[in-house]
Amino acid sequence: MKILFICGSLEPGCDGVGDYVHRLSHELLKEGQHVSAIAFHDHHISKFSFVRQFVEGESLTILRLPSIWKANQRFARVEQWINEFNPDWLSLQFVPFSFHKKGLPYTLAKQLSSLSQGRKWHIMFHELWVGMEREAPLKYRVLGKAQQLLIKSLIRQLRPRTIHTQTHLYQVQLAKLGATVHQLPLFGNIPFIDNATTNRSFNSISVQKPISFLLFGNIHHSDFVQRFTDEAAAYKSDTGTPLSLTLIGRCGPESEYWISAWNAAGLDVEMLGEQSPTAISAALQKATFGLATTPTALIEKSGTAAAMQEHGLRIICVGRAWHPRTDFTLRQPANIAIYTPGNFKDCVLPGILPVSNENTVSFIAERLLSHLISNN
Repeated sequence: MKILFICGSLEPGCDGVGDYVHRLSHELLKEGQHVSAIAFHDHHISKFSFVRQFVEGESLTILRLPSIWKANQRFARVEQWINEFNPDWLSLQFVPFSFHKKGLPYTLAKQLSSLSQGRKWHIMFHELWVGMEREAPLKYRVLGKAQQLLIKSLIRQLRPRTIHTQTHLYQVQLAKLGATVHQLPLFGNIPFIDNATTNRSFNSISVQKPISFLLFGNIHHSDFVQRFTDEAAAYKSDTGTPLSLTLIGRCGPESEYWISAWNAAGLDVEMLGEQSPTAISAALQKATFGLATTPTALIEKSGTAAAMQEHGLRIICVGRAWHPRTDFTLRQPANIAIYTPGNFKDCVLPGILPVSNENTVSFIAERLLSHLISNN
């Protein structure tokens, strides 16, 4: 099977969807598929880039088209490569802001539909529209409504055989637009590296064993930093259990609140900063719990949370309150403890959580292929 991925950018380490396409492409090549990828609106480059990568003897061709090119120039180059590569499937990896700096790619649907030439479309919706939550300001609600209409038009014009998204929230929202959508879990943005550490995390927690928490990657704002820290300090005092917090990666300015709170509480905290994938995998394997700051309703789209799950970590979600503006019941993510003020002890209860393989890239590649084959 020949699959051509189309996304916004493919700059390694600078674009989450681009990294997703790289890793998924490599896995599909290992499974004997023919894969190519195009960055249609890449703002990390100023010149056209054409690269061939080799994965276990198989070739992955990557085209990157600079965003400063005019749309017609970019589409002409895409059309030329589609004719050369001759894919069975065109897979659009959709994020509205990847294809337009204001998140309003008005002409995308019409231009992409002209590339079909009888080929089958697949869409993976990584993002939908802004302003989806009750707490959103008016300007985001207005922008979100326009994005919603553009997404509806995109589905209508491309008529994709298969549609995926990674969250139950997005699956429900797209269903309200009349689309049939399958859930495709997200794999981690850091692969599990064997022998990265000999000190594997212990998912069976008992009172005398030290508990180590890990914050990894970009930290989102949370209303619970101080409450969680206070309860952690009280738990240490009551049980005598040593507690520590490690921050690793590009954590952003919100990391200062966590470091300050833990220092003030007299708890051990360490900031490691940017590290290699091997070092990050080692840290994930050593930790007891991963702390996720993405709101619960959106945690299924968090690459850092997926990496924690791929490494067998139990996750405690300490994200801010987030409520969709429409009424429907969302499934609670599996194997994740949801922190609310007062339930710290429940979140760290002893026990072994089953480790799912649904966040491995091999599992997700196989599920994608099965859905494409069934809709061939």
